Amino acid sequence: MIAAILLYYFYRSIHCESCDSLEGLQTKNNGKQWGPLLVTFSLTVIYLPLSTMSIHVLVWSEELWAVPNPYTNSTVFPLVVAPLGPPAEFRDPLDFCWTTTMKRNEVNFAPISVILSIIALIAVSPQYI
Repeated sequence: MIAAILLYYFYRSIHCESCDSLEGLQTKNNGKQWGPLLVTFSLTVIYLPLSTMSIHVLVWSEELWAVPNPYTNSTVFPLVVAPLGPPAEFRDPLDFCWTTTMKRNEVNFAPISVILSIIALIAVSPQYI
């Protein structure tokens, strides 16, 4: 939400009706010269981590896996991994994609995370403004 508000402010501040001798997309802001500068700095600080985290959630990168990477240093095919516990309580050790927990009776927050990352990507994408 913060990034969306800052993008909206930035979008509104770069449009001007009569820019006489200003450089780039700067506007006449009558003493409010720090606003666009601070918004630009804040967007550069927020936008890259937000979009990176959203992409990581959409592809469910290794940082989000509920178990350590079983494919590292693996020399056998097909991969054989020891079960995490009783099958009635735990998922199969290789069923870690798009799940936030390996226990069957706990809530999986992965669908919520994916939906929020899609919303975040759409909200901060410049072509949608």
